[in-house]
Amino acid sequence: MSRSFYLSLRFLPKGFRAPTSVGYLLARASDTIADAGQLGIMERRDLLVQFVKFVTEGILFQMPEVKGLAEGEKVLMSKLGDCVAALGNLPDWQQVSVRKVVGIITEGQCWDLDRFAGEGVVSLNSDAELRTYTYQVAGCVGEFWTEIGIGGRGDFARASDDEMMRWGKAYGRSLQLINILRDVPEDRKNGRCYLPGAETREQLLRERQRWIKEAHKGLDQAERYARSLNGRRMRFGTVLPAMIGRKTLSRLEVASWEDWEARVKISRKEVYGMMVKAAKFAIS
Repeated sequence: MSRSFYLSLRFLPKGFRAPTSVGYLLARASDTIADAGQLGIMERRDLLVQFVKFVTEGILFQMPEVKGLAEGEKVLMSKLGDCVAALGNLPDWQQVSVRKVVGIITEGQCWDLDRFAGEGVVSLNSDAELRTYTYQVAGCVGEFWTEIGIGGRGDFARASDDEMMRWGKAYGRSLQLINILRDVPEDRKNGRCYLPGAETREQLLRERQRWIKEAHKGLDQAERYARSLNGRRMRFGTVLPAMIGRKTLSRLEVASWEDWEARVKISRKEVYGMMVKAAKFAIS
């Protein structure tokens, strides 16, 4: 979903775009650290802890040279100082929100590294574990998005603050759940299974359908969230990831195991089509 979120940032109003862009870049940086497979689990975990201190306290952070990073990831990690400087230029209340969400995300990433540190394929034990994890790495982003909106604009939304917070949390969780569902076969090859109680292909296919239903419910709340926003740019930028997520779920619902292993994808042409639909949604 990172591509869809990046697309959204480009269309947001300027006052909203600055803090969300800084938060996005810092979250991408922590994700790069967590996924740096050339490094050991404990080293990545220690680096995440150091990274949080760098963001929250300004303590010096140095990312070791890691082979295999994409060019964009290399550039991002080399510009972390600029990202933190941009954070320091935000209003104080926005800095608090950014640091809080980065802290929650990295806490979830550290948990992920610890939880899947065993040998063989390690599976989650309960639905609660999965729901907690999807909150930590994405549901909190929906709350952050809402905090920034409420704090910066008196006319942020027509729904109550509590409703927007609840819908925003569900929105973020559903996007992360879609990521997980899309990547199940690949994750299993790497020793991780996020779907509780599923080991065989048949069980995984059955559990996939159950969690697809939960993701759809989250996207229902996402659409309520987007429709409640004031401002066409806000509605457009906010609903677009939900539309891309909905299309991904529709592909997953009918995917065979072989299709699943090949990874369900949404084409650039389809994204452009959904941008047109998002524009119509925004002005309706």
